[in-house]
Amino acid sequence: MKVLFLTNIPSPYRVDFFNRLGRHCELTVWFEAANEANRQWKVDGLGRHFRYKFLKGRTFGLDKHLNPSIIRELAAQPFDVYILGCYSSPTEMIAIHWLKLHRKPFILNSDGGFPGDERWLLRKLKTYLISSASLWLSSGSQCTRYLRHYGADGSRIREYPLAAAELPDGATAPLSPTERAKFKAQHRLGEVTLLGVGQFIPRKGFDVLIRAFARIQQEAEGRSVSLLLVGGGPEKTRYAQMVRESNVRNVTLLDFMQQRELVAYWKAADIFVLPTRHDVWGLVLNEAAAFGLPIITTTKAGAAHDLVRDGENGFVIPPDDEDALVRSCLKLVQDREMRLRFGRRSRELAVKYSMDCMVERHLHIFQEWKGVQVR
Repeated sequence: MKVLFLTNIPSPYRVDFFNRLGRHCELTVWFEAANEANRQWKVDGLGRHFRYKFLKGRTFGLDKHLNPSIIRELAAQPFDVYILGCYSSPTEMIAIHWLKLHRKPFILNSDGGFPGDERWLLRKLKTYLISSASLWLSSGSQCTRYLRHYGADGSRIREYPLAAAELPDGATAPLSPTERAKFKAQHRLGEVTLLGVGQFIPRKGFDVLIRAFARIQQEAEGRSVSLLLVGGGPEKTRYAQMVRESNVRNVTLLDFMQQRELVAYWKAADIFVLPTRHDVWGLVLNEAAAFGLPIITTTKAGAAHDLVRDGENGFVIPPDDEDALVRSCLKLVQDREMRLRFGRRSRELAVKYSMDCMVERHLHIFQEWKGVQVR
């Protein structure tokens, strides 16, 4: 089966997925760009088990790609399955129109989304682009609601488990108590460490977390609590200023790290917090679950609707609700047994979101749609 996947850039989790998928079909991937202004990933294994090409073109702003050669490339060779990784860049819009014009059914893949309050014309455009597909791949329940909102046929939406980039074998195994205590001492981390991972940009909501942490420290009943934020970005200076002005202690701000560099910090953490104002999915929640952490996040993280079970492995709160954030963090800070119970549940849920499960589900969908047996 010849499969074409058009996507924006070679992100680590996508490259891992493509290499696994390419072992079972003749996979070609066209990337619209090599990177984007707000990405700092190092990608290994590009093209190990799939053919790929970087389309010639330009990028506008952070992530809007225009690759006029897409028409020539689509016309040059046929595929059994066409998958578009999104619909919002000029290149994807051109591809959708070309495929419709030439009566070639295609699949639209979506990592997630939340319906907006956009103007009538923009909503019409999004509805036209999304509803043009013949089948939709959805990362989960919130994504399915998003797709249906913009015209996707609910009976032809197929959900799949969105997986993060793979870690080496054994990477998520917990540290021994001695190793854990040693790491925390070396990095001046408290008895209970709250970890947040993501770009230091307003959308991630870390400003709310810093304000909340000042209150958490005051109400933590003598426990040594620390906050560790990893990601770096334009808001770092402002966050540091917030920490100074609030006179809060035990806050560490670290710049971006590659996935493997982060492993020790994941293992040393006790609670993971993503107070996001908007994340269509939020792969850091996959990673937090895999490392067996209780999770606190918001209703505006797409993954929260599938990967976080409120009261079972974490708490899901409204965005910008500082009081709810303080209450949720304190419950876990003050109750070690709850942290352990929630962490075990996170590991159980994470098993369903492996790369193998993601690939298996895609192959099943291809076979169902095209009626072709894949190996």
